[in-house]
Amino acid sequence: MHFRIKDGVTLDLLPTKQFKTIGIKVDFVAPLQATAITARALLAQVLETSTARYPTQTALARELSRLYGASFGISVLKLGTNHVIRLTCSLVDEQYLDHFTAKQPLFEQGMALLREVLFAPLLPNGQFEPTTFTQQRQNLLTAIKSLDDDKQYLANRRLQELLFTGQPTQAMSALGDTHVLNDLSATDILQTYHDMLAHDAVHVAVVGDVTEARAKAAVADWPLADRAIGDTDPYYRWQLRDQVQNGDDEAPVVQAKLNLAYQLPIYRDDDDFLAAVVFNAAFGGTPLSLLFTNVREKASLAYYASSSYNPFTGTLGVQTGIQAENQQRVMAIIAEQLAAVQRGELSEKLLAEVKASLLNARLAALDSPQRRLTGLLNTQLTHLHEPLESWQEKLAAISVADVSRVAQQVTLQATYCLHGGVQGAK
Repeated sequence: MHFRIKDGVTLDLLPTKQFKTIGIKVDFVAPLQATAITARALLAQVLETSTARYPTQTALARELSRLYGASFGISVLKLGTNHVIRLTCSLVDEQYLDHFTAKQPLFEQGMALLREVLFAPLLPNGQFEPTTFTQQRQNLLTAIKSLDDDKQYLANRRLQELLFTGQPTQAMSALGDTHVLNDLSATDILQTYHDMLAHDAVHVAVVGDVTEARAKAAVADWPLADRAIGDTDPYYRWQLRDQVQNGDDEAPVVQAKLNLAYQLPIYRDDDDFLAAVVFNAAFGGTPLSLLFTNVREKASLAYYASSSYNPFTGTLGVQTGIQAENQQRVMAIIAEQLAAVQRGELSEKLLAEVKASLLNARLAALDSPQRRLTGLLNTQLTHLHEPLESWQEKLAAISVADVSRVAQQVTLQATYCLHGGVQGAK
């Protein structure tokens, strides 16, 4: 059920008695701007920490405890050409509580808390509280730096920087840049906050045993004005480069991280989208895949080997953990697996197994309130909704020829290896 609340403000409701909880998600969506990514990430940190009514993290935690252990959080993500600030809240459905005596149901209380977070932040003297701001800026700085401790994450980020050289919105992490972060002031974040409330597209989504009337009433008093939202392309489309970009760095790692990036110019709205999903699953996206079987299991050249497909950026990534001296052999075997699929050398048995695993994953997602909520934003941004039955029919119809046709559009664009300085790693 989809409703327009204001221009640029929507509500999606998935009424169901399937769960004993009620899930709420609020997405603030803005076009990606390199100058704004860091400020929006810091704003999310500050808003998550306190409100005028709950001025400390302890006070906010106490309120969540009072709401029978409700969960609440704010995160940021990049989705194609968009940056998203996402608030999530999960509450017990009080009809499953034996001794619930509050006058107001928990769903309404949860929505009231989100309203408090969004529209009544802690702003003494019209500015974000200085101690809170400084602490959260330091926390974000620590979070960004600590991500680099995950060497696979670091390798993938460096790969993205190579792949999208000169395109900072795509190269940058959703958490932003440490150099920009150090220069941000509380005044900057206040401006970002007002910009978000005034201009972002707002998508509210609810899943659980909630009626249309209750869901609409819960957002009716949120002070959101109409906003002009252009029908922008959510997909980041980019030109193929003539040369592969290569990079490597030394780091104190025992296991080298070799990552590869390809262009796969098939987007969520393309006819071949589902075939691209099947290709990725067969190539490296599942434990059944060619990369897992041939690079990791048969050749024993990798601790892990997998692939991922992003239909919002038209990219395919391969991630491996290897001994650095095996880099060229690993790259050769990966290239062989891709070439084999491009030639149509994919067994019907593997194709059937991969399609069965994708169907199981889709069905499992129906049992997850958060995954169902997350899927709603994709539907909003792409204007695409595929009923399960139709999706199953399309999946069943995908042939080896379809997967081969997709594979033929895959082109290597960047490689990056993070290694311990072993001779021959470069």
